[in-house]
Parts: sequence; C-alpha cells; structure tokens
Amino acid sequence: MNNRTAIHFRAMNTDVEAILIHNSDAQSPGNAEDNSEAGEYAAFVKQWFLDMENRLSRFRANSELSQLNRSAGSWQLVSPLLFQILAEANKYRMLTGGLFNVHMLKALEAAGYNQTFEHIGHIQAYPIISSCPATSDTLLEMNAGMKAVRLQRGAEVDLGGIAKSWSARKLADWLRRKRGVQAGMINAGGDAAVWDVRSDSTPAELRIQNPWDPGRAEAVISLRNGGVATSSTLGRSWSRPDGSSCHHILDPRTLRPSRSDVVQCTITGPDVTACEVWAKAVCIAGLEEGTALLATYAPEYAGFMYTADRTLRKHEASSDRKGKEGIGDD
Repeated sequence: MNNRTAIHFRAMNTDVEAILIHNSDAQSPGNAEDNSEAGEYAAFVKQWFLDMENRLSRFRANSELSQLNRSAGSWQLVSPLLFQILAEANKYRMLTGGLFNVHMLKALEAAGYNQTFEHIGHIQAYPIISSCPATSDTLLEMNAGMKAVRLQRGAEVDLGGIAKSWSARKLADWLRRKRGVQAGMINAGGDAAVWDVRSDSTPAELRIQNPWDPGRAEAVISLRNGGVATSSTLGRSWSRPDGSSCHHILDPRTLRPSRSDVVQCTITGPDVTACEVWAKAVCIAGLEEGTALLATYAPEYAGFMYTADRTLRKHEASSDRKGKEGIGDD
C-alpha cells in the first residue's frame, strides 16, 4: 500500500514543501518522537533543511559558511559537504562565463540585502568597493586532497539559491536510493527535485505562474524525474533611499541589479541545481544571449522566459550535444 505524506515548513529563508509517496512497510528515515511513518518522514525532512541552514546560511554567524568568510586570506579546512557545494558552484561559474557567481555577498550587502528578506526595513545602501571583479579566478582556491579552501582577502561567499537546490537534490536522491521512497517532490522556494520510479503513474505537472498575475498559469511542465527552478527580478525587490529599485539578482560584470529583458526564467531538466544556475544566468544574460548559452552548454534543459514586455518565450530542450562537444574547434 502506498502512503502519501505532505510536509510544509519554512527554512533557509524560504518556504519548503515535500510530497512523498512511499510504501507503508518501507524503512523509516530515522527516529522521531512521532511514531507514525509520516511523522518520521516529516521530522527528518525538516531537520535536513534546518541543518543545511545552520551550516550554509550567511545570516547565521556561527554557520560553516560564515566561518569560512571570516577566514578570508588563509587556508581553511571545510566539511566534505561545503567543499562539494563550492566545487559545484565554481564549475558553474566557469561554465556560464561568470554569470552565475557566489562571490556577490559584498555587492548584495551594498545594495541593502544584509539581512533575511522578510526582516529588511529601511534599506541602507552604500557604494560598492571591490579590489577584484567578482568574476576573477583568484577569489577562491581549492585543495581537493585536503578538503581545504582559501578565499582571497576581502572576498566572501553567498551560496543563496544553489544551497537550496543542492539540498533539495541531495535529499531527494537519498530518499529514493536509501529509503526506497518511490516518488516525490522536494521544493525549496521554487527549486524542485522530482522523481518517480513507478511504471504505472503519470508525470507530475508543475505550473508556471505569470509573475504579474500569480493566479494565472500560462505553461505546464510535465516531469517524472529531474528538476525545475525559477529566478525572477520581480520577487525579492525593494526601493533604495534614492528612490531607485533594486533586486537580489545582481550582474557579476557590473555588481549592479540585472537589467536584461528577462524578468523571470524557469528552467527544467535532469538536475535541479543546474536548473537553478541556468535560470539565474538567463535572467542576467537576457533572452538572446541566455538561450544561446542554453543551446550550447545545456541542450537538455528547456526554458520558459517572461520578458519585460510581459510575453512568455519558450526555449525547447534538445538531445543534440554537438555544440557542447565542439567547443574550441575551428
């Protein structure tokens, strides 16, 4: 018999939702005060995200990430978990030509995003002072053998969205592989990992909301296994004291809020972390450059982009990887 467990809570500065389809006799994920299987799954999922927040949040002074930022200029031993996320983030920084970049903390704070968004009151903006461009290769050195990293003096890391998508993906993989959960969705603030190993089920349907009319969905994604993520310049936005508008998607090339023609981008494909990366990169690059990057470096990913003229544009996925394999060829 299949049981359905639905879980909702708040962690990592966002709303987290989990839907799990599991056998009633499946191995429970761990001990919990609630002896019911659903209660154990709920407690485990919530604890996982709270642990990730405690380790990876820039808003937690004692998090491992905050300790790393305070160590800038010196080599620091880090956990395998943090090393893996940093390595993945660095891979995507290079793949996107620096459009995806976790070295934007100083610019975010300068723009006024220096506390969790729901607690932002009066924005205190100040000039951005940077001794090195955010796209520089020298901001982060990594030693895989030692699991050690060194930030350039003055550099800081904000894992932001990649921490949410990475946490969702890791939890989904663990529940499927280690606990035999047949189907489910882990959704962390719009970054959703979906899986379904059942042969007789229909794919999940995820609706893309119109950013100007959230009650209206103009596209539906059918997904059995993979991920979906959305980035938007309209969500976490605020007004600065000078009256100018600001949002949390900053262009690493300018250290200023992105002003491209793409105001919301949803990406779907095999890996939710890659979806998060490309959604942000397309928002920054704009429609023409962003879809060209997808076609070249992520052909298996599809995109749904709302542009500033309130039009929904679609980019189809392709299994043709010739463009990616031919990089650097004459």
